[in-house]
Amino acid sequence: MLFLNLLFFLGLCGQLWRMGGDGNSFYRNPLIPILIAIIKFILLKYNLLALVYILLGWGVIQLFSYGLDAPIHNFWEWIFKKGQDGNSEIVEKFTRATVGFLWSLSGILFAVLTGHWVWFGFYSIFLTIANTIFGRIKNVEISERLVGASFSMVILI
Repeated sequence: MLFLNLLFFLGLCGQLWRMGGDGNSFYRNPLIPILIAIIKFILLKYNLLALVYILLGWGVIQLFSYGLDAPIHNFWEWIFKKGQDGNSEIVEKFTRATVGFLWSLSGILFAVLTGHWVWFGFYSIFLTIANTIFGRIKNVEISERLVGASFSMVILI
């Protein structure tokens, strides 16, 4: 039953992430961090500190993006001396990987609360790789759903 609940949650978050990409950013941010925080609050037997994730999740999504004008993208353009038009595969991959890793850092709160540092490490590696691979899928419907579900795997820490 727990596995089915997890699948439902990840599917819901994937759908909300996609809906956020359609112009109503509320679905992606702050709604997904709010859902994650509330569920973790319940799983941690009503530990109020879990609700701090609302701010952390919201913050990392707001601060780190992979658009052509994003500072992270500009950094990798500078390193590789190309990619300003978004057509450099290496710049796009490194940008997505960096953003995935930075997004994963919000999960440190749950590692502190649960002591599951190994799971936090797995999540950081997973989100870095998943955001790199899924973010490059040409079909935006699939790409955004998978990125949103991957981001929401933080619930497992």
